[in-house]
Amino acid sequence: MLLIFLAGILWGTIGIFVNTLNSLGASSALTSFLRMFFGFLIMFALAFSKHGKKIFISDKKILFVCALLGIIANGFFNICYTASIKLNGMGVACVLMYSAPVFTAIASRIFFREKIGTLKIFALALNILGCVLTVTGGKIFQNQSLSLIGLLAGIYTGFGYGMAAIFGRMAGEKTDALIIGVYSFFFAMIFLLIFNRPEFNFDFKVLGTGFLYGLIPTALAYAVYYTGLKKIKDTSKVPVIASIEPVTAVALGLVIYNEQIGPANFIGVAIVILSIIIIMKAK
Repeated sequence: MLLIFLAGILWGTIGIFVNTLNSLGASSALTSFLRMFFGFLIMFALAFSKHGKKIFISDKKILFVCALLGIIANGFFNICYTASIKLNGMGVACVLMYSAPVFTAIASRIFFREKIGTLKIFALALNILGCVLTVTGGKIFQNQSLSLIGLLAGIYTGFGYGMAAIFGRMAGEKTDALIIGVYSFFFAMIFLLIFNRPEFNFDFKVLGTGFLYGLIPTALAYAVYYTGLKKIKDTSKVPVIASIEPVTAVALGLVIYNEQIGPANFIGVAIVILSIIIIMKAK
């Protein structure tokens, strides 16, 4: 569980790299592509140094699951999350994305026959509430005119985020975490290149920041995350434990960007931490 928690902290740094790339003139399409591109190169280097030629797997089932992981949980997820924010705003997008624990719990019940007890349901509900308050401060539906496409895109982000734990566990049962990362990032990179069509910027600062984006909250975070998935039997707990991500993001926003944090944000942080404590004790 500690590894999943650590992965959430690393993901919490995403905003720093996205903000920096935006300030350098990189488009959202390029930002998403650079993350997967450099993540793939770094993960490939790490996996090859550890396993050599064994990283070239031929198991069609594992390749298929890695393709699903890369496309559903990384590639298409990035496109939909960007669309959700653009069409309906950050508040609504956040609410929909953090429905992920519900999708994970349902899928865990279907694929792994995991039990969903009352305490776990309570922790899931608390977690969603806490994440929403942490990110939005309670200011959610400021714009009453919501886009249907934006809502559908937002619902998908919750599904895509939630399914990362499911596909990661399926692929990780017989495969090293680094190798999973190599193939999932490869498929995500190709998907984004074809469907997002980024306009490339070869500025050194953009590429340097993109490399760090691919290293810290991507290659390292997912290597830790996939390793943690192997050691946890109750997959439905994973997105709740990883929800330390928005707490980290808010803390970094306060320290680095002097962002205004209200009482509702602090209440949200407390609720997220409480939900993590409860989910770890739930059966």
